[in-house]
Amino acid sequence: MQSFPVLARACLIALFTPSLALAQPAAPDFAGRTAALVERHRVNVDGLLGNARQEGMALLVIPTLNLDAEPQRDFNDDATRDRFVRQRSTFMRWNHKSEKDTAISAGAGDHKLNPTDPGPQFQTVRGKLLYQVIPVWPGEYRLNRITYHQPRTELPETVPPQSATERIKKIGIATLDYTVDREFKTAVPQTQSAQDEDDGLGKGCEVMLRAGGGCDEAAREVRWRLNGEIAFNAGEADAAPAPGFEAELIFSPIASIKLEAGEAVLTDGFVLPVDQPVMTPDSCEDTSLGPVCTMDSLTLTRLPASLEDFRQAPSAGSFNLPKLDAALRDLTYRAPTLHYPPVSKAAPNQIRAVGTD
Repeated sequence: MQSFPVLARACLIALFTPSLALAQPAAPDFAGRTAALVERHRVNVDGLLGNARQEGMALLVIPTLNLDAEPQRDFNDDATRDRFVRQRSTFMRWNHKSEKDTAISAGAGDHKLNPTDPGPQFQTVRGKLLYQVIPVWPGEYRLNRITYHQPRTELPETVPPQSATERIKKIGIATLDYTVDREFKTAVPQTQSAQDEDDGLGKGCEVMLRAGGGCDEAAREVRWRLNGEIAFNAGEADAAPAPGFEAELIFSPIASIKLEAGEAVLTDGFVLPVDQPVMTPDSCEDTSLGPVCTMDSLTLTRLPASLEDFRQAPSAGSFNLPKLDAALRDLTYRAPTLHYPPVSKAAPNQIRAVGTD
């Protein structure tokens, strides 16, 4: 694996600034500084993605769910907010077949700084799909890892270790890492206008520091948390810890795709339904990493992609990304290789992975 291009390393510094870094008290020049930061981010994204193919990488376009396709959510409702947090935090992770730590991560959440897995840096919406563009090192990638945050949920009870024979029969394992979230309760619930007010943070993807569209609900959830913090500091809200966990699912590959240097490829995406995975009852063992459980099965929903549909979404050029727009002009479609069959002919996009008997 060659070293990450110098241009890309420089761009990553700006690409991964957390959205909440913008969440600070408004100052007279706050909106101006935010606009300047967004502009630098746009230039860096266009350089990173627009030049990736010439620097020995490939561009992968892959869909995930457009979380803005539903009506605006009431984030004052705990269950609604919890479901959104899990959806937005879920990443489909395709690991390189031979290069350790080199991966593709698709999902609507925020990515940590990682030169070998930069994540989606541009996205555009078309109906229920959010198409994400990711710079990728050449090679074969396998979808065999999923991570997500599960809020307001206690860790399961643990049991004595299973036999190794029983464990290897399963499709995979789930490692659960305990976390504590901070929840706010105000005397008067935040109104929609308060969540969407002009506070200098910008709109949609400007708040998330991501180029493209499909960030409106994520920006509203950021504002919900920010307004809760402001109300708490003013003595107008209570804050309480809420248990949760970070889940890491590792399993036998469900799909794979091979990419060559200099290519621009569109492929199908996958999402994790809310009722997945199916854990093995009474299988969680206590380890130094937290509870480790086995999974009886894992069903993913495939999101079929097409060049015709993608071309009807707002182009990179419409977001003032001319280099990326040019780099995607010869985009081709390539279906991923599925390692498990669909659940049935009636449900061709439900892919269920199971262990051995």
